[in-house]
Amino acid sequence: MTKRDFFRLIIKIFGLYSGIVAVFTVIPNNISNILMQFDTTVALFIIGTTLVIILFFLILIFKADLIIDILKLDKGFDDDTIQFENLNSESVVKIAIFLIGGFLIIDYLPSFLQYSYQAFKSKVQNSEYLNTPVNSFHWIVSGINLLLGYLLITNYKVIANYFTKK
Repeated sequence: MTKRDFFRLIIKIFGLYSGIVAVFTVIPNNISNILMQFDTTVALFIIGTTLVIILFFLILIFKADLIIDILKLDKGFDDDTIQFENLNSESVVKIAIFLIGGFLIIDYLPSFLQYSYQAFKSKVQNSEYLNTPVNSFHWIVSGINLLLGYLLITNYKVIANYFTKK
């Protein structure tokens, strides 16, 4: 298996995971928002969030090669193939860091968008949104996790080299 095939497989697994997250968490949460308060802005936000998640899913599934080229995931390896019987500790750490970063982004993107919408809605309206204050703590935590996931994915080689120093 080549390293490009391996990363293509991992990215498509992330895409499948994001589709599952969208179906089982994002869409039901958005339906509950519609049931609590039906407003055109809420409906537009729900449609927008659902479209972003679907777009993210489609990009991960059908444009995996583009993602590999942009992030240069197949660069920096000694050879073109990955032999799992000779998988060394640095390769395992690289894969694990990439996976953790991807899962952080997939897990916290919907909640960050939701909290961003709630903060925007409370700033625009004079009254409080659904009589509850904006949960700034969870908004900040989800933003930090998104940033951390991005940094892990883009710097996985440097981080793996740091952890596997002898």
